[in-house]
Amino acid sequence: MKIICLGDSLTFGYQVPRELKWHVIAARKTGIQLVNRGISGETTDGMLVRIKRQVFDAKPEGVIIMGGYNDIFFNRSWERAAENMKTMVAQSRVQKIQVYVAIPPPILLPIAFNEGGAEMVDFEKSALMIEDYCQWLKDFTITSQIPALDFRADIDWSAHDLYLDGIHQSPEGHRRMAERLIEFLKQQSCL
Repeated sequence: MKIICLGDSLTFGYQVPRELKWHVIAARKTGIQLVNRGISGETTDGMLVRIKRQVFDAKPEGVIIMGGYNDIFFNRSWERAAENMKTMVAQSRVQKIQVYVAIPPPILLPIAFNEGGAEMVDFEKSALMIEDYCQWLKDFTITSQIPALDFRADIDWSAHDLYLDGIHQSPEGHRRMAERLIEFLKQQSCL
């Protein structure tokens, strides 16, 4: 079975060695081929442009779509990300690819705010919008009957050692994401 992971730096595993990334750990433990198509800095606009070439043309059995934070950080809105997620889900369904929407981990505001970048991004305002967006993702997956890979569920993200910078997960954060993915795949009868 092949599942493509489409997204941004949270999908890619920014600054984490390849063998310690969530999808590599889960692939090793499950035998499922998890192909990472995350690009750091990517918005859902970019994901929408790439989905045909990097997902549909590869003909996987499934796709995990996780993105939207960069839309919020740089565009100051989550509504466009929501529209793009709806479009990518609809396109995946037309292609008869099992689509899973991932709900990303929260940002850890005290770290993110202190690590720099505050001149470009209002992390306090972004954190509020991220919560609204993640709630929308939860509601959307329920009403659309799409399996949600909720990386917030059953993980206490308040520990600083789970992050590199308050936004991107550390190797330990990736290990926990891998555990959550493995449990999710069992629930979806993929294992």
